[in-house]
Amino acid sequence: MTKQKSMKGLLIYLLVGIIALFFSYLLGLSTLSTYSTQLEQLSEMTGISGPPEMLALLAVIPNFIILIITLVIGFFIAHKVGLKSAIIHPHARDKSKSEWIKGIKLAIILGSIAGVVLRGFDYLFQPFLPDGLIELLRPYNALEFITALLYGGILEELLMRFGLMSLLVFVFWKLFDRKSAKPSNWVFIFAIFISALLFALGHYSITASNIEMTTFIWFRMILLNGLPGLFYGWIYWKHNLELAMLAHMFTHIVLNLLMLIFSVFM
Repeated sequence: MTKQKSMKGLLIYLLVGIIALFFSYLLGLSTLSTYSTQLEQLSEMTGISGPPEMLALLAVIPNFIILIITLVIGFFIAHKVGLKSAIIHPHARDKSKSEWIKGIKLAIILGSIAGVVLRGFDYLFQPFLPDGLIELLRPYNALEFITALLYGGILEELLMRFGLMSLLVFVFWKLFDRKSAKPSNWVFIFAIFISALLFALGHYSITASNIEMTTFIWFRMILLNGLPGLFYGWIYWKHNLELAMLAHMFTHIVLNLLMLIFSVFM
């Protein structure tokens, strides 16, 4: 009988998550050390003052706790509802070469589309964007790029897809679809939408820390973060967690590539 899940795979993702949080810490430290106003805002929001090193560390500790919780949730629930991780679930690796190639192509295409939509929207509506957002329309530096791939591409997928989406599918199945031997398609679709919406709303604090939350900014935040979340959730459902991560990474790769191109020609 094929082993359903691997503790080794879980530990691998725990290690990768810690590495992603470390780079997030370095990026936060760099930002706080460079921009004194953001240091003051963080102190006001948390009621805690101190050196940038301490504040940057305090900012990543909650995400470390959430990472542990979501890894445990995904480890015990994902396979029960038919969701898969090729690293954690050995049976998920039993796909033909053509299936893997098809999935990889799909992840790259959808991730790239998300990147084009995200950055294209901002360039199209640049006259309506506040200064705090226009400043972000620049290529990543090396630390930002690595953090985007590790934190955004891997850690956020562990939290939002492997943990949250798996839990939502399980809960909706048991509450509203319990007569079915396995979750119905609508359960997955509903869970994808809810997790994508929560993923979008999760960007509130970082958005609000830079700009005033007008109706347009709310619309932008939900649309531009929710749409990619739909793509990643669908890939997780139909393929596996790793391809959702690949799609998320390519979103950031294309984002940065477009910003590099515009910085040269505009």
